[in-house]
Amino acid sequence: MVTAVETKKFSLSKNTIQQRVGGRTATYHRLLGGLFFLDDAGQEVLQSFKKNKTVPEHVLQGQANTREEELIQQLIARRILVENSSPQPKKATPPIDKKVNIIQLILANACNFGCTYCFEGVQGKEMSVDDEITKVEESRIIAKDSIKVNIEDSMYASKERFEHQYSPKNRSMKPEDGVAYVESALKVARSEGIREVMVQFFGGEPMLNWRTIKAVLERFGRGEKDDMIIHYSTVTNGSLITDEVSKTFSEYEVAVCVSVDSPNSPSRPLKNGDDSMPVVMQGLRKLQQYNNRVALNSALTSATWDDFNEGIVDLAVDVGAKEIGVVVDFAPTFYSEYGADNIVDRLWNVVQYGRKNGVVLTGYWHQIFQVMLGFDTVSYRGFKNCSAKGAQFSIEPNGSVFACKAGSTLLGDIRDETKILNEQPYLDHAMLRQENPEYCRGCEIEGFCGGLCLGPLEKKYGSINTVDESACDFYRGITRKHIEAIQPYEIATFDLKPA
Repeated sequence: MVTAVETKKFSLSKNTIQQRVGGRTATYHRLLGGLFFLDDAGQEVLQSFKKNKTVPEHVLQGQANTREEELIQQLIARRILVENSSPQPKKATPPIDKKVNIIQLILANACNFGCTYCFEGVQGKEMSVDDEITKVEESRIIAKDSIKVNIEDSMYASKERFEHQYSPKNRSMKPEDGVAYVESALKVARSEGIREVMVQFFGGEPMLNWRTIKAVLERFGRGEKDDMIIHYSTVTNGSLITDEVSKTFSEYEVAVCVSVDSPNSPSRPLKNGDDSMPVVMQGLRKLQQYNNRVALNSALTSATWDDFNEGIVDLAVDVGAKEIGVVVDFAPTFYSEYGADNIVDRLWNVVQYGRKNGVVLTGYWHQIFQVMLGFDTVSYRGFKNCSAKGAQFSIEPNGSVFACKAGSTLLGDIRDETKILNEQPYLDHAMLRQENPEYCRGCEIEGFCGGLCLGPLEKKYGSINTVDESACDFYRGITRKHIEAIQPYEIATFDLKPA
């Protein structure tokens, strides 16, 4: 008696996205990622599943007798092929993942630069880099009326947020407070099973508060005493880098991101109007001297449009930086004014020049592509391209916690520790960790893109659960460019036909 071979039927997932690249077809699951290449023979196999098609049980059990069967196994594993079974009831909303991976310390709500496009809005009096820290604090605590940025016109955060930011009690984080805040934040992280975090030194200009940075580094080290693995990073304008700073950053492996748009850009002057590049170059050379890990941080905005070019790559090569983080303007009007295609082309020209010179350009826009490369990366990474959606605490000098520096919603006080995770403001942010607003349903990059910065969205719409369509074409366009630039075998490549 011959026993019938059990089979199951599979079909092509509706979440499959494909893009022709050279002689192959780039393919991925729009929610889970797992980008890979198929040759034409493999593409024929995939397309044969447009209608229900049976797959033998031995293939499902991991036994493949041909290269075609091996490919089918891969397509099933990557959820490109899905089993046709009876309709399942709609799944309940998954529990919110309450995991904090990034601890951002706002060390100073002040800056010694007068950048024309700064989203912090931190304007203050000019100061000497040789001043004692107490004198520096006195010189930068200024009345709100003397701030040059028009709070009411800011696109990044609400008037209430800036009122909070410029409170005299919220200007500078004391060393003992910085240490206590990190201790509390680590308790929050550990409460949800997190054992590895990033501590970011942020501002304003964080180097105005070097003593607190030093206190945190000396107290926590790499996390050994706190049952954690701690990584460190900072974003700085580079003007206050000294031998002590460089040596300490090197010792604790602090990734240093120095903000500089172009060697010739007029958009980052000192407070007195002088060119900032000479002092920034001194800082970069000092970091080089102590073998620090350095990246540059650049902005592509309406203010820097004419100056954003290959010069930033040449500067990176000169100072030994292998990476340039590019912040593409968070203002919704930027995308409608310049056009998504023009912005993509301007950025991509510099990306290609960087590749030729061993420099990678990254940013929120690039993280979409990075997340897409892995399979189901968001489930263990914790966020798509925006850590403010549940994965980050941005802690102000007074202990207030926000999702990010640009956000308006107060999540709580860090001294309340795990209580924050159960309050609605945090839950609202964490809910967007994987779930996008309704508008995003069906988008080719839905599973990897968190949309425009939460700050301007919250300011413009009074909600974080929304999308500004003006930026969507840019995010999709730059992602397609990255896919087009991939070479065979740089990612998983399934060729059925012999070369």
